[in-house]
Amino acid sequence: MPQKAFEILKRDHRQAEKLMTQIAEGGQEQRQDLFETLRDALQKHMQMEEKLFYPEVKKISELKDLASDAIEEHEKTKKFLSELENMHITTKEWLKSFTKMQEGVLHHVQDEEKKVFPGCTKYMQPQLLQQIGEKVTEMKERTASGRK
Repeated sequence: MPQKAFEILKRDHRQAEKLMTQIAEGGQEQRQDLFETLRDALQKHMQMEEKLFYPEVKKISELKDLASDAIEEHEKTKKFLSELENMHITTKEWLKSFTKMQEGVLHHVQDEEKKVFPGCTKYMQPQLLQQIGEKVTEMKERTASGRK
């Protein structure tokens, strides 16, 4: 079942999209908790992709540029998360920065799901996709149980 990694990553994407919508549309009182949940989820997701997924994607010449772009987008997201943590969550500036980050994350998700994942299916061996899926699953389970 080589699609397992993509299913897990897509599930993370849907969770992030949902949280970002709740933050953008919700009231200030729940914004802090939602943002902390989103921040933690994005950090774990990016770490997992950077450790397990993108090193393999970079090895494929046809996907190398997409992988580099994705990692660059991760860096921008990390910068936004750091800036947002240091801003007061009730300000218009916070919401404006959050909206810019949200746009970047949504663009990243679109690129992964429309370009990177299909490219992996086309250019990667099914066994490699299977191995990545197993490692992603294992890492998800470890981080969910609080272990590293």
